[in-house]
Amino acid sequence: MLEAHHQVIFYPEDPAELEKATQTRESAEHLCTLPSALLCPHAAYDLSMEALHASFSLASGLPCKLVVVLVPLHQEVLLCDEPAFVFSPTQEGMVVGGMHIRFATGMRMHLQTLHAPHLALQDSYFEEESAFELTLPFIHSYLPDTPVLGLAVGSCTKEQTAKLAHLLRTITEKEPDTLFVVSSNANALLPSDVAADHANTLADLLRQGSDLWEAGQHHLISCCNLPSLEAIRRQPWAIRRWQLNSWYCKGQEHPAPSVLGEGKEKDVWHLSASLGERHASETNL
Repeated sequence: MLEAHHQVIFYPEDPAELEKATQTRESAEHLCTLPSALLCPHAAYDLSMEALHASFSLASGLPCKLVVVLVPLHQEVLLCDEPAFVFSPTQEGMVVGGMHIRFATGMRMHLQTLHAPHLALQDSYFEEESAFELTLPFIHSYLPDTPVLGLAVGSCTKEQTAKLAHLLRTITEKEPDTLFVVSSNANALLPSDVAADHANTLADLLRQGSDLWEAGQHHLISCCNLPSLEAIRRQPWAIRRWQLNSWYCKGQEHPAPSVLGEGKEKDVWHLSASLGERHASETNL
């Protein structure tokens, strides 16, 4: 089993506290189509928990057979691992706060056969990055017993982004009932005015279904998992475009990104969003 490394700092270590923090909540709407996708932030729970619930509550009860978690690498890929730029863990699962999460080993083997050497199995990237680990308890809570495929994505060229889009398409060709979870903050840590500009620009691009890779190249956006978002945008099922739910900064909800306080601090905006058809929850009909 893959060992947990980020408890206490990013999420509660005590199983009872973790279960309470990730206990399911009701949502006015639910996703009703597959494949579909969620956009979630990655940060300590005191900053990201509300946004994580806002996203995952949309998928509660969704009959998916696979959850694919796309997380960014905040470090450079080691030379010894190149030409791989996408990584998946080698283990059969992970225990987080007493929660046992089963990995999708069959799909992992299928992808490795089709996409080596661009996809490699390597645990170290998942041990050093917190995004995958802190997302798993929410999957366990809202989508119990669903196997999870973790994919850590490094910085991508335009050609590599196209390869990533092809890799994701082969997943849904084999298993259409897949939910993708993209872990990404809406912007890098930037001065308040620039952070708000980048977050609002990302929001516009997601709503419009516009090219994210070009915007990143022109430094108009700074989200940390841009290749994954762009690869999702290129999927044949991603025609409905992203629906944005809520915005958070420093754990507080806001109607939209803006300059906060006197604008002297640096900000990171957290966004909850989904991609796929929704319907009203039965309790709201």
